Amino acid sequence: MVKKLGRIIKIFVLLLIAGAVIGIAGYFGYQWYEEHELNVNRPKVVKAQDGTNTNAAWYSNSFYQKQLKKKYSFINKVSNYVPPRTWDGKDFVIPGLISTKSYNFKTGNFDTATKMTPQGLTVAGKYILITAYDGDHEHASVIYVIDRRTGKYFKTIQVKGKPHLGGIAYDPVGKNVWLTGSIGKSSALMAFPVKEIGKYDEKRHSPIEYIHEISIPTLERASTVTYYDNQLFVGLFNMYKRGRVASYTISRSGKNKNSISNNEIKSVTGTISWSDPDGVTSMDKQVQGIAIYDNKIFVSQSYGSKDSKLYIFPSTALHALDEKNAELVISMPPYLEQIVAYKGQLLCLFESGSRQYAKPNIMIMDRILSININALFGN
Repeated sequence: MVKKLGRIIKIFVLLLIAGAVIGIAGYFGYQWYEEHELNVNRPKVVKAQDGTNTNAAWYSNSFYQKQLKKKYSFINKVSNYVPPRTWDGKDFVIPGLISTKSYNFKTGNFDTATKMTPQGLTVAGKYILITAYDGDHEHASVIYVIDRRTGKYFKTIQVKGKPHLGGIAYDPVGKNVWLTGSIGKSSALMAFPVKEIGKYDEKRHSPIEYIHEISIPTLERASTVTYYDNQLFVGLFNMYKRGRVASYTISRSGKNKNSISNNEIKSVTGTISWSDPDGVTSMDKQVQGIAIYDNKIFVSQSYGSKDSKLYIFPSTALHALDEKNAELVISMPPYLEQIVAYKGQLLCLFESGSRQYAKPNIMIMDRILSININALFGN
C-alpha cells in the first residue's frame, strides 16, 4: 500500500513538472510568436543625428493603411477618403519610439531609451509637439518637436524629472506651451515660451527652463490639459472613478499676465459648474484627452488593449459629460491618448506605438491620426 502510494505521488509530481515545463515553453513560445509577428512589417530604422529614430516604428505606410481600412473602416474613411481641411499633422510619424537620447537617472548618464511612450499632443506655432515618458521609468521625459507642415523631425527637448506628461497645450495669445506635472504631492501646470524651442540646445542635455510652475491642489492628479478661449481646461484621469475637469482663466494683464493667479486657483472649488469659466464638472472614468472646437466637445477615453472611444458632445452638455449626453460615440484603435482640434481636423495621438504596448493583435498607431471633423457627422 505504501509503495503504491509512493508511485502515485511520484507520478503526480512528474505530471506537475511536465505541466510546468509545457507552461513555460508555451509562454516563451507565445513571446517568440508575438515578437516575430511584430517584426514582420517593420520599416528600416532611420535615425537623426541626435540618435532619435525618425521612421515609423512598426508599420510600413501601405501596411498601416491596409490595417486601418480592415479594422476601422469608418476611421479610415474620415481620415483618408474625405478631403482634409489641412494636411498639417496627417500621418506624421511619431519619432523616438525605437530610440531616444535621454538622461538616465539610474546610471547618471545620457543614453538611449527604447520604451518612450507618447502621451500629449499640441500644435504650437510652426511646431507639433509630442510628449513622452520612459516606460522603464529610468530616463527623463521628453518633448518631440516636429515641423507642423512637413512632419520632419526637428529636435528632442528634455524636461525636468520623469513626469508622466499626460497633457500639453499651447496658448496662442501668450505664446506659451503648458504642461501637466506635479510639485511635491500636488498637481501642477508648468509653462515655457514657444520661442525657446528654437533656442533650445539639445547637445547640452539640459532640461528646458519653465517660466511658470503653478501648483493646482484642486485636482489630485493632472492628466491632460487643453487651451480654449483664454482658459486652460485641466483633466483628471481616474482608473476606477469618474474623472474631473477644472478650468483656469489665464490673466491677460497685471503681474500675472499670460499666467494663472493664486486667486484664480483658489476660486476653483469644485462646486461651480463647468459652464462657468471658473468651474468644475464630472466626467466618465478613464478619460485621456479633451478638445473643444466650435460648439463641440471631444473626449477621448481608453484603458487597456480594448477599443478606445471618442465621445462628441454638444456645448450644451457642459454640465454632464456622460455617454448618454453624447451626440456620437465612435470606436477607435486602442490606447488613444490626447486629442487636439486644429483647422477643422481632429489630431489623435496613441500610445500603442510604445514597445511596452505594441501587440500583433491590435492596430498599432505609430503615426498621428488626422480626422476631418465635419466628416464625423456625415458632412
